[in-house]
Amino acid sequence: MSIDLSWAGLLSCEIRVRNPQSMIVKTRHGPLYYDLSGEGPPLVFASGWAMSGECWRPAVDLLKRKYRCLIYDSRGTGRSHPISPDARFEIDDHADDLKTILESLEIFDAALVGHEMGALVAAVCAERHPQTVNSLVLVSPRQAISDRDIKQLSVFTPAALALRELAAYPLIRNVVAWRFRSAPQPYRDILFNEFADLDPRIAYETAVSAAGTENVARLERLVSRSDSRLLIICGEKDKRGVTQARRLFSLARAGKLATMSDCGFLPMLEYTGQFVRLLDRFVVSSLRTKGAMSRT
Repeated sequence: MSIDLSWAGLLSCEIRVRNPQSMIVKTRHGPLYYDLSGEGPPLVFASGWAMSGECWRPAVDLLKRKYRCLIYDSRGTGRSHPISPDARFEIDDHADDLKTILESLEIFDAALVGHEMGALVAAVCAERHPQTVNSLVLVSPRQAISDRDIKQLSVFTPAALALRELAAYPLIRNVVAWRFRSAPQPYRDILFNEFADLDPRIAYETAVSAAGTENVARLERLVSRSDSRLLIICGEKDKRGVTQARRLFSLARAGKLATMSDCGFLPMLEYTGQFVRLLDRFVVSSLRTKGAMSRT
């Protein structure tokens, strides 16, 4: 008896899904919140700058019918608080946190899905800990904030103010409005509130760590050297993302590029169904390829 794992089949029948597991992994730098749900091959999602794992929720609500889905809040973001005074926020620190969560849950050979800054985090984790990954998905891979905006933002960093108060400044308001303008409600408000609740030091140091041409070059090197199957997804309205996606695609050994029409910076929220289908087809293809290779 065969089982219909197509999306039509999944949506037309009742499926028993593992109850979501929301937990904390304790580290010396502070707690790391994660949410694990579903059964099947593992999918792991790394979020962009100043965004918690909730940005993946609509997609995970569909994907958990077929996959074991892990979302988490990076250090200092969302529910991953409080942070120790000596905590750092370099890309490598975030990659180590991801590895810590994966090891604590004994998740290996996963498809790592990273959005914006999370794309670099996922790629670094995949290179440093290849046992964690069988394929890599980069969503809207680009700088979180331009170098010019980083310099302007640094003016406010020494002030003992919350970003909620700083949101009154035109720079902050414009940056936030531009980043999240295409997200549907209620996620537009959720994303803004998460940004507003960030500690200024965390927001600034994380943005600086992900910005700059050196990290753009680093992601390009990682992609060009990677043996993992690669999918790059971007929205055609995200001009910076499209430019970087095409560049990465040209460097990849075995990659696919999907450009979603009438879509911007947040494909997983703007067109969730289409995003999920792209991701599902890619993961299924990767698993089949791996299975065929193991039999030869």
